[in-house]
Amino acid sequence: MSLSIKYIVLTFLIINGVLTFFLSDDFQFSWIIGYLLGLFAVAIHLVTTLFTDDKTDITFLRYYYVSLFLRFLTVCFLFIFILTLIKIDKFSFTVSFIISYLFHSVTEVIFLNKKLSN
Repeated sequence: MSLSIKYIVLTFLIINGVLTFFLSDDFQFSWIIGYLLGLFAVAIHLVTTLFTDDKTDITFLRYYYVSLFLRFLTVCFLFIFILTLIKIDKFSFTVSFIISYLFHSVTEVIFLNKKLSN
């Protein structure tokens, strides 16, 4: 991961921390859990890309699509599990998850683009 991407992710984490500080106690836990689930979804994919360094294009795409499908199922399962079994504010959790997932996905695409272009 390049230095600039690390700073972007760290800045986003700090902004989320400050935002969480101003929320009420009920919303804080939901916001943090949503952020972490979004981060976890992207982290799963980044870990799977570590196994594709020396693969051909066809093999890389096979790994990519399989990991994308497994990540989707895992995140859907965790999302439903959290919403049904943990007593949290569902709206803040969902908004935080969507923002975190979108942000980290954009960062992931930038990282993969730099990795593949080298």
